[in-house]
Amino acid sequence: MKQTILWVLAAILTLSGAMSAVAQTSDGAAYTITRISNPDCGERQPDGLVPGGDRENSYAWRMALRGDEIYIATARNIASVLVNMYGARMTSDHLTMDDFWALIDAVDNGDILRNDANEGANIISYNRTTGEFRVVYTAENGIYFRSAVTFGDNVYFGSYSANPDAEQYILRLDSEGEFTKVFTTHGSVSMRANCVYDDHLFFAGVEERELTIEEMLEMLFSGKGTPTYMAVLRKSVDDDTVWERVADYRDFGDLPYDNIMSSWAGSPIWELASHAGYIYATAPSTAGFVIWRGHPAADGEQANDYGWHWEEVAGLNNGINNPGLSSVAGGEPSTMRSLIGSVFEYQGRLYAYNFDHSFGGEAAAFAGIMQKLGGQNVKANDYLEYIYNTLHNPQKIWRLDDETGRFEECTEFTRLMEGTTNEYVWRMGEYDGQLYIATMDAGIFYGYLTQLTNGSLINMSAEELQTKVQYIANAISILARVKANNTKDELQTKLETLKGLLAILQPGDGESEAELAEKIGTLVETAKLLIQAKLDAMDGETLLDKLLIEALTKAKEHIEDLADRIDVEGVKKYLYINNIVKNSEWGFDLYRTTDGETFETITTSGMGDKYNYGCPSFLATDEGLYFGTCNPFYGAQLYLLTNNQHASKVVTSIDSLAARRDLDNCYYTTSGQKFNHRPTAKGIYIHGGKKVVIK
Repeated sequence: MKQTILWVLAAILTLSGAMSAVAQTSDGAAYTITRISNPDCGERQPDGLVPGGDRENSYAWRMALRGDEIYIATARNIASVLVNMYGARMTSDHLTMDDFWALIDAVDNGDILRNDANEGANIISYNRTTGEFRVVYTAENGIYFRSAVTFGDNVYFGSYSANPDAEQYILRLDSEGEFTKVFTTHGSVSMRANCVYDDHLFFAGVEERELTIEEMLEMLFSGKGTPTYMAVLRKSVDDDTVWERVADYRDFGDLPYDNIMSSWAGSPIWELASHAGYIYATAPSTAGFVIWRGHPAADGEQANDYGWHWEEVAGLNNGINNPGLSSVAGGEPSTMRSLIGSVFEYQGRLYAYNFDHSFGGEAAAFAGIMQKLGGQNVKANDYLEYIYNTLHNPQKIWRLDDETGRFEECTEFTRLMEGTTNEYVWRMGEYDGQLYIATMDAGIFYGYLTQLTNGSLINMSAEELQTKVQYIANAISILARVKANNTKDELQTKLETLKGLLAILQPGDGESEAELAEKIGTLVETAKLLIQAKLDAMDGETLLDKLLIEALTKAKEHIEDLADRIDVEGVKKYLYINNIVKNSEWGFDLYRTTDGETFETITTSGMGDKYNYGCPSFLATDEGLYFGTCNPFYGAQLYLLTNNQHASKVVTSIDSLAARRDLDNCYYTTSGQKFNHRPTAKGIYIHGGKKVVIK
């Protein structure tokens, strides 16, 4: 039976001062969610996981547990870095970076903190006993941490950088508290993917290599160019600095030649997961994400140079699942394909979920608006196309049918995503026998683009509005200087005209935005058809007919010119986007399910903070489920969800693991990592519902 979370209308302050909210499901299972980091802070106040707040610690990308310490892998200044990246493409002799940032301020009212980034990301520890947050490691400038995993006595972190020429590495935190780079490489943007399989730790990304003569000849005659040297690597049992290949670029078909491999948004291998005796690996592709699986080759299977067999199970060439896991061959018509996908195993079933690149659409829209205000002849129909198609393509999750090999869509989840500003499913996690699913919601970004009509300006405080007016005045001065033949007054008139046009484009009583857009298009097309019909009825023999034909032809040309300038299709797209943005709750969504068919809603508003646009990390512990947020405006936040059904006893990992069907055959760490056989690494494990100590 479908269950719906009913939220208490107001958050309460616990005796410890932490902000909490209680959720009650229809079956009586209550949950308490407590804000752990900077609990007294509200929206637009700095958090960043450190006392006093740090807006620059923007992403709580992953978490790992060891003892009482939770280690949080973060990204720093991510929004500022992206703005600088796009700004570098748009600046010129007439438009400086200072000018570009002033234009950004006019759009976001100073929500994005400008920083030219003089240090890299932090690894932050949170002590569950003392409640203390500490920065324990700071990376090089431009390096972030996109993964964290506990294996044995050590914690491992995978790096990320928007620069494919930067050094990428795997960082180990040992039992003595020392950090060591145990693997380094170049030619990638990330070493984010990892999993535990058959008692070994695996990471994936790329591996620098010297090519053999055979490989050089193959590359020379293939005509495909230089590939990205994709690799899946297994850590040596005896030496953490030795990482052995189990797959390389030759095992992944044409994927290594896809241009998304060198994109800052991608990663050669996006995710790894262990399921049913295989490692499943996802990879981005411009034709829709691809899923491969591999295992040590059995008798009769074709083995690669490392004794493994790999096959594509979702993608362009497998014949079962199509690009982006679409049911339509070649992808979904007229929609943006999901370029990236992830996988996660829950209760013996493998789930896949998609990941769209929303920032590309926002960047295209912002660039188009700037060009339009600068006097260039660009159409909204073109620069809004990316966002429009993205919103037409609701986010999805699928569940693998191991018998047929097909990933079947969880249609109820798709329904939840329709008509929302969610742009991808960001992360899955398991706690207390339930699957938790979190999203990235682009509402805050789309809200900047539609702020003249979505109600944002109306809802601003007097102080925020005063700041906005000053930002806009600065922007007008900059645009006036950049376009010499436009005076400040002329540009201000353009802005006022734009505001007036958008104000006119408001639906009347009982009229939707879509109906209004359709009406505009119908009026223009009707006028053109009536004139053409009149022209067709004239024979042009009389002087009057000739004069009328000339007049009507000119009228038709004027109407066509008007239609071109109005950009009817662009208006339709804008109003469609505005309608969704205006009617959506901004901030990430969080759901839970026990069967992949019915879903309970925990939040659709980023825990009441619209700047929390994503939730990329889960960590199940004895005391509950920790989850971290992405807030590139005012800093990441950390929360704890506790299942109050077990208020009379401590909810332990043993409790949640006992329900697993394959418990008797497998070992688990206390944080839920699965081993198919008895582990060789020292530590405490769960086996047969009991704690097992391996020394």
